[in-house]
Amino acid sequence: MYSFQHILVPVDGSANSQRAMHYASYLAEHCQAKIGVLHVVNLSLAMSPMGQINTGGYIPERVVEDLQESGRLIIDKALQQVPPAVTAQGFLEMGVPSEVIVAFCRENAYDLIVMGSRGLGTIKEFFLGSVSNYVLHHAACPVMVAK
Repeated sequence: MYSFQHILVPVDGSANSQRAMHYASYLAEHCQAKIGVLHVVNLSLAMSPMGQINTGGYIPERVVEDLQESGRLIIDKALQQVPPAVTAQGFLEMGVPSEVIVAFCRENAYDLIVMGSRGLGTIKEFFLGSVSNYVLHHAACPVMVAK
């Protein structure tokens, strides 16, 4: 039987990512695995398309700091769900979530990704594409998607 040693859980604060944390915690406890909790700050969503055109893509430093602080709070909330017997660490990255998750997983040798099926609203997902769908097709390790 295959035993997971390093589980990556991308979180965005949604109900589905919270469910993914529960699944990952359960698996980690039973496999004696470590959990990495990853939140990706997507700066392109911080600006409207008109704002990107009018400002040349500049995002004020205060906005970036606020997004990073929100990300840290999401990570902290997720880490609180991890049982005491499981080792877990939080990570905050910036970029396109789908691409960052796949690259972070590969660069840090995770052997399982557990993530929520949907963090964005249906309309945003239609236009932007599904992060979980991208990760399913591009990750080099198994991906478990929680609904």
